[in-house]
Amino acid sequence: MSPDGIPADFQLTSETFDPVRFFSGKFLAQGMFVDRFGSVQRRFAAEVNCRTNDNQTELHEAFIFDDGETEHRVWTITRNPDGSYVADTDDVDGHALGSVDGPVFKLQYDFFLNMFGRRVKVRFNDIMVRQTDTTILNRAKVSKFGLLLGELVITFTKAS
Repeated sequence: MSPDGIPADFQLTSETFDPVRFFSGKFLAQGMFVDRFGSVQRRFAAEVNCRTNDNQTELHEAFIFDDGETEHRVWTITRNPDGSYVADTDDVDGHALGSVDGPVFKLQYDFFLNMFGRRVKVRFNDIMVRQTDTTILNRAKVSKFGLLLGELVITFTKAS
């Protein structure tokens, strides 16, 4: 540990983020949803198991929320020949479209979110930043009709 409290082996990565290669194996995630007024509305933890081949990875997510609710989702992320990405899951309207810029993966999509007892279509603007070889920080702005509803903040850590 250094004098400023940072572990001696901590190293920010400068590698380009390839979500297909990175999301392989098992991850633990934790996060929260913060509404547009800055209030934490929901916290959660998740286990993510990934299966990867050359140009595609499948993420099997199992969430548990602070109110005891559980949720399961399967995402498929595909790298296109031009370097862009497409991601799909049952709750996405159409396809999520992604791009990479260095350690940053951006993903935009319309998503059917369960709110107030019904499915509401909202817009997600995800930014995932590869911090280290084992950690990603994810921030997603969630909006409806261009108005910010809140932000989702998630940390993904590769399980040992």
